[in-house]
Amino acid sequence: MKTDHILVPTDCSDLSLSVLNAADALLEKSAGEMTIIFVREPVIHLMDDEYPEPPQVKENLLRKANAVMKHWSKDLATPESRRHLIVSTGSPVDEIIKRSSDFDLIVMATHGLTGLKHFRLGSVTERVVRGAHCSVLVVKD
Repeated sequence: MKTDHILVPTDCSDLSLSVLNAADALLEKSAGEMTIIFVREPVIHLMDDEYPEPPQVKENLLRKANAVMKHWSKDLATPESRRHLIVSTGSPVDEIIKRSSDFDLIVMATHGLTGLKHFRLGSVTERVVRGAHCSVLVVKD
């Protein structure tokens, strides 16, 4: 499996840090690059309605996500020159799939939700696996 350029989607959870370390380990013996991406849905879902997130809330959250990603990446073995950070808004699934054609591999987590929670929330990972233009390595919780 080619791992010259790995995409690592994150939601800035503890599980995402484990996934980031797993991706870093894959690049340890290569000259590959890693792109860490955080994508925030720009709307709040309440029942069947959607409401735009207030701009100051969105900006604050994106700033915090960027800070978390920078902090986490300081301890990686992959040199800074081969790490890239992307913070954006949109549909996480759509953004990851759209960018997937530029990568050899996506390394991402699954929270392992089942039953009603999985039905209600769906699985970003599951939808990425189905739609990605490259291989996806799923790290379980």
